[in-house]
Amino acid sequence: MREFREEVRNMRISKRGEKLEYEDLCVHPDIDLPDGYKPPKFEMFDCTGNPRNHLRSYYDKLVGVGRNEAIRMKLFIRSLTGDALTWYIEEDLKIWRNWSNMAEDFMERFRFNIEIVPDRSYLEMLKKKITETFREYAIHWRSEAAKVRPLVDENEMKDIFIKAQDSMYC
Repeated sequence: MREFREEVRNMRISKRGEKLEYEDLCVHPDIDLPDGYKPPKFEMFDCTGNPRNHLRSYYDKLVGVGRNEAIRMKLFIRSLTGDALTWYIEEDLKIWRNWSNMAEDFMERFRFNIEIVPDRSYLEMLKKKITETFREYAIHWRSEAAKVRPLVDENEMKDIFIKAQDSMYC
């Protein structure tokens, strides 16, 4: 009878049949962070940036533990927010047998951010928001212009920027 109670206690399955224990919901539940290790403050990825750049930034923050694949996987959730965090939470953790699987899935899911490159017509349509100062708008516009391929030369950039302005500025 005692063994039966122990089995029931260990099962702890929700009313819907879902396993909700730490071991079921955590990637590498058997891995603890080293004593005295304080996880760094990661740059947050929210689905809008370059996923490859995010991985590079993430790796850079893992000084001292980055070679430990299990810790790398365990801490990755701390670098995600918004829809990226939702994606991670909704994935079946069992499909990620190693860091490469996780990183490849991450890249595949958010690759669209680097495949969608602004073009010249996008720059012409990019208008100043009511909440932006003109300086903020100009910096944002220039940042977007730097992403256009092939690159826009300075003279063409000036022409496109002028076309992008509302008639009140022209």
